[in-house]
Amino acid sequence: MKKQYPEYDIPRHSLKDRIFSQRPSALIIEALLVLVAVVVTIGFLTPATPVQDNSDAVIAELEAIIAAQESALAQAAEAMARAADSAPSGFLSATAAKNLAWSSLSNEEYRSAIALYDALIADGDSDLNTIFARGYAYSMVEEHAAAARDYSFVLQHEPQNLSALNNRCWALSEIGEFERALADCNQLMQLAPEADYPYLNRGIVYEKMGAMEAAMDDYVEWTKRKKVRVIRNDNLAWEGSMEVPMAEGSVYLFPVSVNGGQEVAVSAVSTQRDVDADPLLLILDPDGKPLIANDDTGDWWDSYVQFQAPVSGEYLIVLTHAGGSTEGTVEVSFDFTGEFTQGNDIARFKSDAYRALMSGDYQTALESFRRALTLNPQDAEAMNWLGVTYRYIGDYEASLSHISLAMQLDETYSLPYLSRGITHENMGQSGDSAADYLSYALMNRSRSLFHAELEGDSEFALPMRDGWVYSIPFDAKRGQSVDISVETVQPGFVDPLIILIGPDGEALVGDDDISRADYDAVISDYKLPASGEYTLVVSHAEGGANGTLNVDVDVTQPLPMSIPGYDGCSSGMGH
Repeated sequence: MKKQYPEYDIPRHSLKDRIFSQRPSALIIEALLVLVAVVVTIGFLTPATPVQDNSDAVIAELEAIIAAQESALAQAAEAMARAADSAPSGFLSATAAKNLAWSSLSNEEYRSAIALYDALIADGDSDLNTIFARGYAYSMVEEHAAAARDYSFVLQHEPQNLSALNNRCWALSEIGEFERALADCNQLMQLAPEADYPYLNRGIVYEKMGAMEAAMDDYVEWTKRKKVRVIRNDNLAWEGSMEVPMAEGSVYLFPVSVNGGQEVAVSAVSTQRDVDADPLLLILDPDGKPLIANDDTGDWWDSYVQFQAPVSGEYLIVLTHAGGSTEGTVEVSFDFTGEFTQGNDIARFKSDAYRALMSGDYQTALESFRRALTLNPQDAEAMNWLGVTYRYIGDYEASLSHISLAMQLDETYSLPYLSRGITHENMGQSGDSAADYLSYALMNRSRSLFHAELEGDSEFALPMRDGWVYSIPFDAKRGQSVDISVETVQPGFVDPLIILIGPDGEALVGDDDISRADYDAVISDYKLPASGEYTLVVSHAEGGANGTLNVDVDVTQPLPMSIPGYDGCSSGMGH
């Protein structure tokens, strides 16, 4: 796959779009698009035959339809090509050709764009932007020598063109002219000392040269300059692998304990090939110094490192993104083999405990978490999960005690607030539960969003991303009841967390999951204690943070007061 350059942003499309966008003729693109639209529209307007329970027949019919459409398109393309060949030269104006070329470039139709740019240059209708754009298209079809020539032409006339320097650095590195590539990156740093992307590009050049120490220094500098949000996650060492959402400037830190001499393998793989996050891996040794790094491995942009730990201690896996794409989901995996000292490895005890907890073997989970805490009584993570294990077996007092201790051990650790909130909810302590849920949401908050005030019953959709917290106000009267349902909808997956805030600002009630198997959140038939403005807070818990939520809020009127019937006084005398 071809990597795009930072600082020259062309819209990305899915892999399917990229495959079908490489059309051969530059002059008939627009007409072909019209023909395709006509053929597809005709297909949609044709009445559909009801589907019978006959898979083979249905498949054969679909294949026949597809074959007929492909034949029609091929005939149309040939006819348009003959018409284009017979048309007088220059039937497209320079402006129209440039617009069409830019459209082709934006839609990743690079061969078509190159053909149009060639025609413009041959007719003398080009400028430096045209030459630059053709160079970019050449790089995207991996004709890097031609790309470098176009960028060099631009730089002859504009020696300080940062984009041309940046892109020529990349093109030269792709054809093995590393010294010239380094010279371009170095000049970029002089011209733009505050920029971040020259460090990434130079690091990639150094990595291709095998100069890993220099590459890692540049990767570290890129990460420092690019970071927007740093997320520490201690679970990788004992879960083995996990999916994390990647976004612009995200930097994930995964600490892992490794014994000296162990073989360690770490991978970061994009799980959404139509989005294609471009992960960058960097491993820091126990002294905080870079040990090994990788940008791309294989045909995709995935990253992979393997090394032998030189000493025992806590290593840090740093995951961020390179310049290809910043959005998507990345699965990061960690594995090690070799010498292992049973009884001295906290990460292994926690890993065994977590697996036992998930399989329902609560006694083994308790024992393993306790052994981890014997080795390190200050381990807030093990303390929290020990408390969660007690909750699973119904010992709520022990659960609250250990989870609260985890909060004291690490005041920045947010998960215990969610854990304690669930325990309080199981105990029927709605106010304490809601307060903990709110603390958890605010500690993880990356963005606050305010929704318009609700009027009456409302149902609407909310997009959710990592750390987003919505505040949704509505007016209600004392005695009314509220029903709130928040569920995740496709595509994506969100583990919703909801909290209801009263008019006095106090958290009243909240919910994380309906059950262990159902991650949606519900507050049912909650009687409102006072009149005034309430606020529904909607965020997410640990199960998932990227997708769309459907929110349904119903406020019911209180029942009318019942008055006994009265028929007046009777004048009759009893006997």
